[in-house]
Amino acid sequence: MDRLETLGREARDRGIPVMKQDGIAFLKDLLKAHAEVQSVLEVGTAVGYSSMEMASVRPDIRIDTIEIDPARAEEARRNIRACGCADRIYVHVCDAADYVTMAYYDLIFIDAAKSQYSRYTEHFYECSHPGTLFVYDNLNFHGIVDDPQLSHNRSTLQMTRKIQKFRERLLQDPRFRTEFHAEIGDGVAVAERIA
Repeated sequence: MDRLETLGREARDRGIPVMKQDGIAFLKDLLKAHAEVQSVLEVGTAVGYSSMEMASVRPDIRIDTIEIDPARAEEARRNIRACGCADRIYVHVCDAADYVTMAYYDLIFIDAAKSQYSRYTEHFYECSHPGTLFVYDNLNFHGIVDDPQLSHNRSTLQMTRKIQKFRERLLQDPRFRTEFHAEIGDGVAVAERIA
């Protein structure tokens, strides 16, 4: 098992929400298929696992990643330095909704507060261009989005209703060409900006 796989497994064992292994493989294949992607914005750094996996695809990929939790951001920075990617992955500590940049991104990966996906999409739309790929993880939320009887927790059910509405809106949004892959990870969507 390589260093990144070990980091991902250890994070999952600690209950840190990182992308599932088949989701990471899908994301890396997407980057391989789109050689034009050089600038990436990631919303939700956690321990830096997915950033480092994306950076491992090609040496020309540069990533800005946003983490709201300062302790997690510092852990991510240590991991990123240890893997030799500190010159290409930049961790920003703030609420993603407060992140302001003049940069334009070729790929925007959103894997943070699920109930905020619509807000993040609108906030970062200005940082995209026609052809930018928006990638979203956890759109099944452990199967609860499609089968609410899997949970009896009121706040979880409220959140999964927001995810369901977001999925429906995204699939109908004329600004994007969207594919939803329910079978990958915990439900992954790829929305290409077309307008």
